[in-house]
Amino acid sequence: MFSGMREETLRKIHNQENKITGDKNVPHNSVVVSAREELQGIYSGEGRIYPKYAKEVVIALEYARNHHHFETGYSMLEDIENGKRIDFNDYKK
Repeated sequence: MFSGMREETLRKIHNQENKITGDKNVPHNSVVVSAREELQGIYSGEGRIYPKYAKEVVIALEYARNHHHFETGYSMLEDIENGKRIDFNDYKK
């Protein structure tokens, strides 16, 4: 699910989650558990990854993959990975 993603990218994706309005695709608990295990392997430090954080990352990742910039056509995920400035309202489905 997060193969090849850096910790910094995942943090930026998570920061977008609180901006999502409307219906959210809430992942199944088994997806959250596997995401949590993957995140614990990616994140450095001594802290734990809680299920709530893992669920929010999965929701934001799905959103970032499916929403594209209205001018460039790049997905939000591609722009985050390339270090672009993210203006949340410029991305549409």
